[in-house]
Amino acid sequence: MTHDVLLRGGTVVDGTGAARFTADVAIKDGRIADIGKITGTATRVIDATGLVVAPGVIDVHSHYDAQVCWDGPLLSSASHGTTTVIQGNCGIGVAPCRPRDRDISMMDLVVLEGISFECMKAGIGWEFETFPQYLDFLRKRGLGINLAAFVPLGPLRRYAIGDDANKRAATPEETAGIARALKEAMQAGAFGFSSTMTMRQTGYQGGKLPTQLADERELRAYAGVLRELGRGAMQVNVIESLSRPTDSELATLALLIEASGGRRVTYSGAFYRADDPEAIGKMLEKCEPMRQRGAIPQSTMMALTIELDFRSPMQLADVDAFKEILNRPTEEQKRLYANREWRARAKAGLTEGRKLFGTTWMNCIILRVQNPALRPLLNKTITQVAKERGGDPFDVMLDVALEDNLELKILGAMANNDHEKLGQHIKDPRIMLGLHDGGAHVDQLFQAGFPTYMLGHWVREEKVIELEHAIRRMTSEPADYFNFRDRGRVRAGHIADLMVFDPATVGSAQPPDQVLNDLPGGGRRLYATPHGMEYVMVNGQFVIDQGRPSGALPGSILDGG
Repeated sequence: MTHDVLLRGGTVVDGTGAARFTADVAIKDGRIADIGKITGTATRVIDATGLVVAPGVIDVHSHYDAQVCWDGPLLSSASHGTTTVIQGNCGIGVAPCRPRDRDISMMDLVVLEGISFECMKAGIGWEFETFPQYLDFLRKRGLGINLAAFVPLGPLRRYAIGDDANKRAATPEETAGIARALKEAMQAGAFGFSSTMTMRQTGYQGGKLPTQLADERELRAYAGVLRELGRGAMQVNVIESLSRPTDSELATLALLIEASGGRRVTYSGAFYRADDPEAIGKMLEKCEPMRQRGAIPQSTMMALTIELDFRSPMQLADVDAFKEILNRPTEEQKRLYANREWRARAKAGLTEGRKLFGTTWMNCIILRVQNPALRPLLNKTITQVAKERGGDPFDVMLDVALEDNLELKILGAMANNDHEKLGQHIKDPRIMLGLHDGGAHVDQLFQAGFPTYMLGHWVREEKVIELEHAIRRMTSEPADYFNFRDRGRVRAGHIADLMVFDPATVGSAQPPDQVLNDLPGGGRRLYATPHGMEYVMVNGQFVIDQGRPSGALPGSILDGG
């Protein structure tokens, strides 16, 4: 038999957690045809001696909704070993969208996901309006890797309700219309729906997001679409204070599971908190009954270290005063930052209660400045600079931002900043590895490279987790949870979504090691260079070939059916 590709003599780690073994892997017509000692011929034979042959990674939480409109290959993820991404998380996205709502939809993405308005304006061609049209556009444009798309509830509600979407609940008639639109989207290939209920997340100019106004009656109707179709999943942001779920928040998860007929729902987020070190353990105990019913929290495998931007301070938007800054002209922002009354309110809001940066902002370092006079401050903490200047740390931070015309970038850890605890969490089956936000916050962080970071840092360098276990966590576990059949394993008959890497060199930097200006309109993004990822195969075709992009677009849209 003549195969398309024969990977000869690689170390197979099959994704199940079973011990590695040496074998040939043959690929034919997009599937794994055989594993073992293979004597047949192949159009292409690759010597995989010394390399690991493993399933491609499934990234369960990305925000490529806008980026995929101009970037079909999605090399930010593919180059690190990811072969499937789930997008449309957190209830926001670009479809459905009427022409009159395009700017406001993009502004919501600016605030919540830190995607540049100018970049989206230049990159989204808007060749679609409804969600089925959006999926058709992506199919015609071509995808480098597989994509499963949640229908974000925010655009769905805005499409049906208009400007009142972020002001009130839907009427029964509107709810029925939204449910029909969701059903049509899923019949066209969508994967389920997503929503954000937490009020710490905000939209345009600090206003409410359309998802936050959906009441219990609405949620039952939308979850009921999944029950009717007998497939799909949900993703929600339901926990207001990270790792501190309330009974009412867990009741929302229970409602979604019940109304959907037992479909899976995943939610954010199980994070270690420096201000409450025991919170995550208590959360996992409290949420265990929900996990048994199919609801599982997500967390990252990296410290959630992010660049803070004073022109779009999304990470500080859980403070009411900072909501006033969002989507404002620069001169208006500068007047607010300089105002003593505003500063007093902002500082009180940041330091009172459990805010995301409430205990860490003063330890952030000065990362980037445009004003040459400020360069001596680079890599110093806010506290250090305040001591040098003899001022209050909060005032000094804002003074420096104003001196830099709000170009200042500071770097700090929001969560998961205890390395030992994080090493435990990446192995915990009660947590799904996700929330790496590919396509979002691109000028503030880059965590879409988590597969190479896991394999290089946690497996080889730290020896916190065995290679077989690490690969299972990133492949067969999410494949099984989301019902991506015939994926997530190196097994005869399965789809040939594979990564082939050198275990001695695989890895990537964190924080990222590159600053690129290659987005539409010259937009800036951060990127971590992958090392040791030699081949990535999607549906039997190479998208990364000898460490370089091949240009192939073999990806498909997965519906979890």
